[in-house]
Amino acid sequence: MKTVSVTIDGIDYKIVGDRDEAQIVKIAKYIDKKLGEIRSAAPNLNKVDASVLTSINIVDQLFENKEKVEKLEKELKSIKEGYSNTTEDVEKEFDSVLKKLEVAENKASESEKEIERLKKLVEEKEKEVINKKESNADANKTDEESEKKIKALEMKLKDMEKKVAVAESMATEFQNKAYNLQLNYEELKNKK
Repeated sequence: MKTVSVTIDGIDYKIVGDRDEAQIVKIAKYIDKKLGEIRSAAPNLNKVDASVLTSINIVDQLFENKEKVEKLEKELKSIKEGYSNTTEDVEKEFDSVLKKLEVAENKASESEKEIERLKKLVEEKEKEVINKKESNADANKTDEESEKKIKALEMKLKDMEKKVAVAESMATEFQNKAYNLQLNYEELKNKK
C-alpha cells in the first residue's frame, strides 16, 4: 500500500492504495478538474452539492463505459459466433477486442473506485456540516448562558447600588444627627 498526498478542491488528502503514485495523482487531478468544471458552471453550489454533482457526472461516465464494455462484449460474442474457423485474422480481431475490453474494464474499475472515494468525501463533508451546525448550537447555548449570568450580575449590581444609596443616606442622616448633637453639647457646655 502506498500513501500519496493529493489536493482536490483546495483540500489536501492522503490517499492509500495499491496503484502507483502517478496513477493516484492522475485520478485526483481528474476529480479536481471535474469538480472545478462543476463549480465554474454553478458557482453558487456549496462544496457538498458540487461534490455530489461531480460524483453523479463521474458515475454517469462509469455507466457509459459499462455500456461500451457490454457493447464490446456483444461484438466479441458476435465475432465468436460469426467465425467458425480460428484463423489468424479472427485471432487478431479477438485480441483487439480483448484489449479494448480490458481497457474499458480498467476504466470502469477506476471509476468505481473514484465513486467510492467521492462518496467518502461527501460523507466527510456532510459530517463537517453537521459538526459545524452542532458547534454553532453549542456557541448559541453558551451565549445564552453568558447573557443570563450577565443579567443576574447586573441585577445584583443594581441591588448593591440601592443598598449603597440607602447606606449613604443613613450615613448622611447620622452625620447630621451627630453634628446636631455636637452643637447641642457645645450649647450646653457654654451655658454652664
